[in-house]
Order: sequence, then structure tokens, then C-alpha cells
Amino acid sequence: MLKHSKIEDFAEDWRQVQQQVSGATRKLISDTVNRYAADLATRFYDHMLADKEANPFISHDIVSQRLHTSMQGWLRELFTLQQQDPKEIYKYQCHVGVVHARIQMPISLVLRGSRLLKQAITEYLVETELGRMELVQATRFVSEVMELSMSAMTDSYIINVGKSVRTDESYRMFALGQNMLAERERQRAALSEWAQHILLHLLGDEGAGVPEMRHSEFGLWLQHKASIIFHEAPELARIRGCVDKLERTLLPSLIEKRRNGGDAREAMRLIEADIGEVKFLLTGLFDRFIEVESGRDSLTRLLNRRYLPTILMRELALARNSDVPFAILLLDIDHFKNINDTHGHDSGDMVLQQASDLVTSSVRVGDFIFRYGGEELLVVLVEISKEQALQVAETIRERFAAEPMRVGDGKLMDVTVSIGVAAYNGHPDYERIVKDADDALYRAKNNGRNRCEVAG
Repeated sequence: MLKHSKIEDFAEDWRQVQQQVSGATRKLISDTVNRYAADLATRFYDHMLADKEANPFISHDIVSQRLHTSMQGWLRELFTLQQQDPKEIYKYQCHVGVVHARIQMPISLVLRGSRLLKQAITEYLVETELGRMELVQATRFVSEVMELSMSAMTDSYIINVGKSVRTDESYRMFALGQNMLAERERQRAALSEWAQHILLHLLGDEGAGVPEMRHSEFGLWLQHKASIIFHEAPELARIRGCVDKLERTLLPSLIEKRRNGGDAREAMRLIEADIGEVKFLLTGLFDRFIEVESGRDSLTRLLNRRYLPTILMRELALARNSDVPFAILLLDIDHFKNINDTHGHDSGDMVLQQASDLVTSSVRVGDFIFRYGGEELLVVLVEISKEQALQVAETIRERFAAEPMRVGDGKLMDVTVSIGVAAYNGHPDYERIVKDADDALYRAKNNGRNRCEVAG
């Protein structure tokens, strides 16, 4: 919600700025911005693309396909001669600030770009026929209009970043509210399973193609969930250190000794000690936190939709910084209204519960599953390509089609799902990948249901 006083203050300041210059001067400024809008956008994005701090958020393709045109439109609208409601101008600038917050663009980059634009517009105005006093008024007008715009953007940016931080903490508390004893044992078992798999692999073919821990069930959980649940816990850094030592030093040493016929017993002892250290740290990590039951969807016990931005923004950051792909599945139960109308809402609830169990058992422990809306579930698949995500979607769809669901009174009913699949494509706004999945789901429903469609 935008505070009423801020909107009113902006509107009053905007009107005063507009009244400080003559109509003729405003027209010349508007004509100048319109004439050089493309050049201004080019200067702005050339500067941004050359800034290493901006590299994770924009690329040449994104600039040429979308941002360059959007920047021109924003400039023209900011200095248009058409009558505009200042309150609507404020809301639009706030919207731009929200987008910057959502893609985690540092506000310092935005302010730096604003200064560049003011300087460039001033240079173009100097070349016009404006006299000295008129030029002073014109450059002041441009500066104050840009400053008002940036103040509105910054207001909404700060508010939305604060919301994101609070939601991050809320998700962390939700995660801590799960049965941490059971989760601890699951992760200890996953770690032991990987260790056993490694040893059998080494005994079988002397270490060829040894699977890395980071791609195991435990590794995916450690990378994508533990860092949220146990944010800044000292044990987490030590566990990562042990994993790094295991993969970079201990395993290569063991493989080398086995290939050369050396004594591998000491190398094995060191590996077992390292894995034992991870287990010890893992136990301590869980034991430091208490169980707090909160934040689940009351029916399906899946993640609440409110935590989706937290997860997606983090996966986007991982994808940008580490080139780790991810994808989204958006599932909709076909003809769900008919289930409620025919068998009652209790039966609909039963189907939703069974659907959530089926999806949960079809994905990995490192993936995230949300109750997205009425009969819609959303899955964030981590470290996966578009092709692999489609395979997972098809497996889920086939399982639904093959397994009738209980609807009460001992009755079973065939239930199918339509699934939209979207993979991360480099766009910095997490809402884009959700929209892509939603569009793909819409096509799946329109093309006959009980099918998967992939976003283009």
C-alpha cells in the first residue's frame, strides 16, 4: 500500500516543478527528449553494460529486445506535454521501483544511471536556441523531474526490499517449524547412502565417473535448502568445507592410489573421518534449533505461496552467479470443479491431498513444492535443464493418469493433470518464469488437458 501522504507530497511537488518553467521551454525539453530518446537509451545501457556490478542483471539481448524500447517510452512519458495526473505518475514510478527490487537490481545502479541521463539531456539542451536564463531553468526542470522520479522509485524499492527480507525470515521460521528430528535423520541417511554408493563405485571400476556429492540428494538439500533454514549458522560453513575437502582432495587421492596399486587404507580412513565430521556437524546443526509448527498450507502441508518469491529470487541469484539452471512446473488438476460438484468438497480436498503426496514422491528432496492456488501446485526443480524438467513433468502426468484416487465411500476416480513447464532463460524478474509456466499450462488446458506443454 502506498502511503497517502507520500502520494500527496509528490503530487504537490510535481505541480510546482511544472509551474516553474514556461510552456515554450517545456515544449522544447519534450521535443529534445523525443528526438534523442533512442540515443539517451543507448548511452544509458552502454554505461550499464560496461559496469561489472550490472552484469548479473542485464545483457545485450535483454537490452535490445525489451529494455531499450522501454527506456525510451519512460523518458518520453516523463517529459510529455500531455496533462497527467501526478498521482498516477507517482504510482508508475513506484511500479518501476518494485520491478528493480524484484530483480534485485542495486538501487545505486539506478541512481547512477539517472545522473547519466540528466547530464546527457543537459548536453542536448545546450545545443538548442535557449538563452542563458532559459537554459538554467530548463536544466533545473530536468533535474527536479528526474529527482522526483527517483524519489518515488526509491520509496517503493526500499519498502519491497524490506518485505523480501521479512519474507525470507518468515520462510526460514516455517522451515524450522517442520519435524526437524525426522529431517535430520533423512539427511543423515542421504549422506550415508551417498558414501556407500561412492565406495561401491570405487571398488567396482576404480573411480571412473565418481558421482559428485553436490549432485546427490544430500548435496542438493545442502545447496538449496540448508542455506535458508540455517542461515549464517557456523556449522554450515564447516560442512561445506568438509564437502569441498572430500571432493577436491580426499577422493582424488584415493582414486589415484587405487589406480597405481598403492595402499589406500589411510585414504579410506581420512574419507570416513571426513564423512563422520559432516554427520557430527549435521546433528549439531539440527539440534541447535527447536521445532516451531507454522507456515504450512493447512490442507496439503505444502509450502505456502507467499514463500515463492523468496525461493525464486534465491534460485535466480544462483543461476546468475553459478550458471545453475532451474525450471518450474505449474500443475492444474483437470476438471476439478466436476470432482467437487459430483462427489462434494470433502472429496475434492482428498484429491488435493493425494495429488500433493504424488507430486512430492515424484521429485527430489532438494526441489520445492507449493500450493499455488485452488487446485494448482507449483514445483521449483533445481539444477535441471528444460528437457529434464519436461521428463519429470511427463512422469508426474503419467502417474496421475495411471493411479485412480480415492474420493470417499471406498470409491476411486480417474484424475488427470495438465502441466506447464518453463525453464530459466536469463530473465532477471522471477515473475516472468512463473508467467511463462502459466502460459504453457493454459496451452495444455486448451489443447485437450492431460498433457504437458513447454514455454517457448
